[in-house]
Amino acid sequence: MVAKNNDVEVNGKSFQLFDYNPSNLERDFRCGKSKFSDMKWDFNGCVNKPHLSGARLKVKFYAFEHKPRMLEVVKWFMHHEMITKDIQTAKRNLDGVVRYIKFVDSTAPEIESFADITQELLTAYFDHLLTVKSETNDKPLSPVSIKKAALAVKEILIKGNIKGWDVPENVGYVQRLYDEKIIDNKTLKIDSKKQMDKLTAKVSDENLINKLVKTAMEDLELNRNILVASATVITLQLGLRISEIITIENGCLDVIGGEPMIDCSTGKLHSERIEVLKPANELVIEAINKLEEYSKPLREESGLPYLFLNRKRNEKGYPAALVNHPNWNKNYLRPWLIEHNIVDSSGKIVEFTSHTLRHAFATYALKGGASIEVISEIMNHKTIRGTQHYTHPIQEEVKRRFNEVLNEGAILSGKKALQIRDKLKENNPFKGKTVNQVDKLRRAMKIQVLSHGLCLHHPMRNEPCAGDGVCLGCRNFLTTPEFLDVHKGRLKRVRNELAKAPNEGPYENKLRKMENYLVDIIADLEKQISYSGKEDNSKYKDPATVGGLK
Repeated sequence: MVAKNNDVEVNGKSFQLFDYNPSNLERDFRCGKSKFSDMKWDFNGCVNKPHLSGARLKVKFYAFEHKPRMLEVVKWFMHHEMITKDIQTAKRNLDGVVRYIKFVDSTAPEIESFADITQELLTAYFDHLLTVKSETNDKPLSPVSIKKAALAVKEILIKGNIKGWDVPENVGYVQRLYDEKIIDNKTLKIDSKKQMDKLTAKVSDENLINKLVKTAMEDLELNRNILVASATVITLQLGLRISEIITIENGCLDVIGGEPMIDCSTGKLHSERIEVLKPANELVIEAINKLEEYSKPLREESGLPYLFLNRKRNEKGYPAALVNHPNWNKNYLRPWLIEHNIVDSSGKIVEFTSHTLRHAFATYALKGGASIEVISEIMNHKTIRGTQHYTHPIQEEVKRRFNEVLNEGAILSGKKALQIRDKLKENNPFKGKTVNQVDKLRRAMKIQVLSHGLCLHHPMRNEPCAGDGVCLGCRNFLTTPEFLDVHKGRLKRVRNELAKAPNEGPYENKLRKMENYLVDIIADLEKQISYSGKEDNSKYKDPATVGGLK
C-alpha cells in the first residue's frame, strides 16, 4: 500500500517519497534518501522542484532529539504533510512546531510528549505567541507567523487523535480554543487589516505600476537587467509566482488555436510539478525572447534548460546555475528598484516584493474586467477563495461603505433590485450603525461581496452556484456603481472572445448570454446614475469617482 500523492516524477522516472507499508510497522522505512529513524531526511534528487536544492530539501529534527515521544509524533506529522501537500509547506509547519518545543522547554520542561498537553498549557502557548518576539528582528511576530505556529500544533493534536499518534485522547477543545485565541482575535484582525491596507495602497497607484512596466521594458530594449526586468513584466502580466517564473524553460512559447501561449509549470499547491499553459501577450513574448538570448551561453555551458540562469559567485569557477529563489527580492528586485529610483508618494523607494507584483496583477486584471474565475486559473489557485485574497480592494471598499451602498436611495441592478430597494425604504437594517455593526449584520444575513457585485444566495441551502458568468442572470445577484468599471472591462473582454469564437457553438452561446447580461446591467446602472430625481444618491453621479476606483 502506498500513500496518496506519494508518487512523484523526477527526471522522467516515477519515484516514491516514502516506502511506508502500514502492514509492516516494525520496518524502518525510507524517507527520500534517508530512513524514518534518521534525524535528518534528505529529499535532494527525490522532489521535482528545480528551484529547490541542498538544505531546502532536507528536513531536520534535532530540535526534538531530547524528547523522543514528541520526536516520533513530529516525524509522522511531517510524513503526513509531505504526502498530502509538499515539502515547503511541511517545513513551514515544522518551524511552527519548533516554536512550540522551545516554549515547552522554557516553561514546562517536564512535558515529554504531546499526550501531556492540557487545555491550560495550550492556552498558555497561544497567549505566548501573541506576545513573543521574533529571534531574527526582535519584533512581535506577524499575524501570519502567529497563525502558522498555532495551526501546526492544532493540526498535530487533531490529526494525531484521528490517526492514533501519541496525543491526548480528548482534543474536543482544541479547535474551539484555536478559533477563540487566534482566528477571532481582534488584535490579530486589526494587525492583519493594517498590513492588507498597506498592500492595497501599494498596488492602487496605477501610475506607479505603469512606471514599473515601462522601466522594465526599457531595460529589456537596452539589454540590461534582463532577469529582473523580465520577471517584473511576466509577473505583472500573468501573476505567476517567482518560483514558477524562474523555472520557465527554453522553447516555452507556442501557438495553440492561433493564440500565443507560454508553457510553464507550478508545484506550489501540488505534491509534484504540473505543466500549465498561460496566454502570452506582446510584453511577455518580448521578455521571453530576451531571456532566451541572454541565457543561451549559460544553457549551453550548464546543460540546464532554464531561462533564469546566472553564475554562482560563491563557488569555484563561477558555474552557471538557476537563480536563487528565496533571495530574489533582496538580490534582484530591491536593487533594481533602487537603481531606477522607483519611489512612492512620500519619495521613498517602494517596498515591493514579487508577491506585491502578483497582487497588483490580480487587482488590475479584476478592474480590467477579468472574472475572478479566470484570474484564479491564471494564478494557479486551487480554489477561488485563494484568489479573493488578491482581488479584495474593491470588495473591501464596498464592505466599509455598505450602509451607503445599500440605503433608501440605493442604485442597484439585478432581478431583485426593485424588491430590495422597496424593502430598504420600509426598513433599512443598516441605517445608523457603525462599520463593524454593519459588517456583522451583512454576514449574518449571508450577503456576500463578490468581485463584481453582491450575492444574496444563502449557502445553508446547499445549492451550489452555477459558475462563471451565471451570477449576472441569477435572481440572487445585485450589482452597484462601485463595480461599473469591472462590468465595462468584462464586456470588452467578452466581445474580444466573441470575435474569435466558433460560430453557433456552445461557447459562442455562452458568450452571447454574458454579453446581453452585461449590456443590460451597464445600461441600467448608467441610467440610474444620470437620473437626478429627489431620491437620487448624489455620490453616484460620476461612476469614475465612486469607491476610489480611479
